[in-house]
Amino acid sequence: MSNSNGMDKGIKVLSQASDKFFKTAAKGGKLAVDKTTDFIEDSVSAGMELESKMNSIQTITMSSSYGMERLYSLARKVGETTGFSAEAAGQELERMAKA
Repeated sequence: MSNSNGMDKGIKVLSQASDKFFKTAAKGGKLAVDKTTDFIEDSVSAGMELESKMNSIQTITMSSSYGMERLYSLARKVGETTGFSAEAAGQELERMAKA
């Protein structure tokens, strides 16, 4: 009987360890989904803000499509190669267009 009792204890310990593992994995999965969702929301928001700034610049400057493509490329390049975001570059371009 003691052998069966030891096996039951072993199974119970393994079951508890398994439950802890899967709960931890589920929490990690939820955290990953939450962080990914935040990243996507922030990216979409920044893109929409840049698009809004570029529309404002086009209205202020009455630039051609070609001119706007160049300005948009410049804002994106600044965002990719400096400490400034493309959105910040768009804000500065808008500020200069208003001057």
